Amino acid sequence: MYANLLEAMKIEKVTFSQMGEALGCRYQTVSDTVNGETKKGFYYEDACKLQKIFFPKYTMEYLFKLT
Repeated sequence: MYANLLEAMKIEKVTFSQMGEALGCRYQTVSDTVNGETKKGFYYEDACKLQKIFFPKYTMEYLFKLT
């Protein structure tokens, strides 16, 4: 689970739908990945894109630290 990413989403008011649209996938896919329902996690390129678009004031290390 990406607890820091979930917290940043709440603070910045970013939805799974917005993130899915940016990545070209369904919101459910993003939700499952963030909540640890899938084993693969985010691909590096996707993580970079999300950080750049939605969370520029947060570091990659902080956002995508697994808990």
